[in-house]
Amino acid sequence: MSIRPKSTTNRMVMVSMVYFMLALTIFTVVIFAWYTLTDINRASLVSQVSGVEAEYAFYVYRDSEKNGSNELTLIDNVCILSEDLCYEHILNPTSNTLIPSYVAPGERFSFAIKITSVGETEGYLALDFKDIVSAGYDIIQNKIQIAFLYELDKVSYINEGVESIDYKDSGIIIYYNQHFDYDNNHIYSLISNVPFGLEGDLNSTVVIYFDLYFDPTIYGQTSEGVPYTNSNIFMNQIFAINHIVMTIY
Repeated sequence: MSIRPKSTTNRMVMVSMVYFMLALTIFTVVIFAWYTLTDINRASLVSQVSGVEAEYAFYVYRDSEKNGSNELTLIDNVCILSEDLCYEHILNPTSNTLIPSYVAPGERFSFAIKITSVGETEGYLALDFKDIVSAGYDIIQNKIQIAFLYELDKVSYINEGVESIDYKDSGIIIYYNQHFDYDNNHIYSLISNVPFGLEGDLNSTVVIYFDLYFDPTIYGQTSEGVPYTNSNIFMNQIFAINHIVMTIY
């Protein structure tokens, strides 16, 4: 039996670490989304995918009442033409309007991301919000982002046209339902540890459903620290989620 020189062994370990770090970089999808709360209220989505052995589709729940989705499934629930109460597949993210018209406290917006492994990709999936931006506020305590709650609603798998039950409370997956805080540089975790491609076709397509909710109980405060009694301080502000980062590890 031959014994490798110590220098050769150390070199192999270093190379393995580099490959691992590259894999983390390769399996990253970045989605840029702007949710605008001004009179124009245009919202657009720009996506960028590079070197990822996975395909994804982004869906917005179309709901004229802005109550969010109660039917958390994509099976027979994808919009045809300009329907209401269904998930619209964003075919051209660079020119679509995600959230039309005005946004008011108490309104809820639902989204879904479907991710499918198309190669040897397997591991665990994580989604994070990054680069949160508010504009038009008077003091930092009145950033409109603090009035927005993000909630993870469901995690399911699609196999042969059948969507599974909700796996978010399986005991493996970690998810968060919470408000954004004042920090724009903070990375806000939505979900992590989602099995992906580990059992062949059984979990090679995962759907993650989440909401953004304009919390009507958050009011802000005066410069003297006195709480307001309504949400008027947020009028004409702009709220932006610049990145939703998907990582497979």
